[in-house]
Amino acid sequence: MLADSTSPIISSVSTRLCREVLPSSFLERQVELSILLPPARLAADAPYPVLYLNDGQDFERLHLQATLDALYAQGAVRPFVVVGMHANELRVQEYGTAGHPDFNGRGSLAGAYAQFVLEELLPFAQANYQVSASPAEAVMAGFSLGGLSAFDLVWHHPEAFARAGVFSGSFWWRKRAVGAGYTPADRIMHGLVRAGGLHPSHRFWLQVGTLDERGDRNENGVIDSVEDCLDLIDELIACGLDVQKALRYVQVEGGHHHPDTWGRVMPDFLIWAFGPVAGPSVLPAPLPVVRLQLDPKLAPAILSPSAPPVVPTAALVLPTSESAAGQPLPAALSLATHPNPAPMSLTRPADGDFLPYAAGYINLVPADADPREVLRAQPAEIHAVFADLSEEQAEKAYAPGKWSLKEMLLHQIDSERVFAYRAMRFARNDGQNLPGFEQDDYVAHSGANARSIVSLLAEYDATRAATVALFDSFTEEQLDRRGTANGGPATVRALLYIVPGHERHHLNIIRERYLPIL
Repeated sequence: MLADSTSPIISSVSTRLCREVLPSSFLERQVELSILLPPARLAADAPYPVLYLNDGQDFERLHLQATLDALYAQGAVRPFVVVGMHANELRVQEYGTAGHPDFNGRGSLAGAYAQFVLEELLPFAQANYQVSASPAEAVMAGFSLGGLSAFDLVWHHPEAFARAGVFSGSFWWRKRAVGAGYTPADRIMHGLVRAGGLHPSHRFWLQVGTLDERGDRNENGVIDSVEDCLDLIDELIACGLDVQKALRYVQVEGGHHHPDTWGRVMPDFLIWAFGPVAGPSVLPAPLPVVRLQLDPKLAPAILSPSAPPVVPTAALVLPTSESAAGQPLPAALSLATHPNPAPMSLTRPADGDFLPYAAGYINLVPADADPREVLRAQPAEIHAVFADLSEEQAEKAYAPGKWSLKEMLLHQIDSERVFAYRAMRFARNDGQNLPGFEQDDYVAHSGANARSIVSLLAEYDATRAATVALFDSFTEEQLDRRGTANGGPATVRALLYIVPGHERHHLNIIRERYLPIL
């Protein structure tokens, strides 16, 4: 073990977290590792199965340790080790398909990352953490672009891994930009599967969320993330994959491209990968692998009427047999730590509740939508926009004199704070006239382009969490209170609609003016 590693806190009932720093000659950097060991009471002499997980810096956002503790307590998984590799600002270059960068040159270091995993990480974990060297006991997994990386590594290296877990994988990864002669044949991973060969040991767990994104390249009524995943499954089947034995496709209705969704569906993946020998038989039934019709009007429901009911993503039903310790197991494992607030009145703000310019924002919130739920859903869209961008791309403006994407994101953060502050003041019956602010001056002095995408997204997430908590706290009476800001009226209810509407306005601009040039 390295000198700067930290010793795990010994506990007989919970997982044990270790941290390491592994120098990589291939990546020319120090790679941080978060390692989760099984509870001490389950310690064994034989090598452990192992999960290598991209984006190991996100353990907390995924609530991974708490999820594992609950699964171990219920005897739902065998003892195994998790090795999480932290990504850094070069994530968009290190993840991808080895030897095959995308049309923008992203993934240029994916080959070096594969060498790091195979030649440095695996030997280190096997030598220091008693993990198995058998490919049958090694699983590689990841999220978004990290999921593409995991699939690529397993597909090309069955001598190291037999199974891959992919959460909302970036299977759109392509050789040509949309609008520049792109065809579905330009998707890189699909082509690699077509050109390669299926290994008898290959097993795949693939997950998508129906709200992963809103893009629909061919306008057939199926979002690209679903279609790209299903098309990849078609390629695997064409290679001879037995979908009944070697594939689990989990489509999360209402699932987002976000650690919250991935954390909630994590138990399904972990039981699939590390459950008892009969583990798959006790999992909730996944959605069937379906092919939707190209005409959206003819498209059947994602879940056919004859299919078993889907277990809600907030709860995973587990067997009720006794655990290894002889104690009855709970009937369900609930991963929802905070219940959703009670539905609020959908009464929209009326004329006179806001300045005229704000109507454009308010009208971007769908008529039948609870704006608080829109606030909860939007971070997935923001993260999806920035997930695969380089720092240089995020500092690019679509025209001279326009803001960069980083500047636009920080403007969104600044504006949300101002709107939420006004809402708090008015809800407390503060009658003082609040001043406006000059957005261009704020952006000019923000220093947004000197910051990393990671730091901006972290600030965005913190701001949004505070905004949601504030608006969740308001009563109907408080929502109808009003004040004066920027020389005009505003109710708390109007501000509740303005915040997500303002963000939707900028998301539309990003898709219409920025993404086409990246």
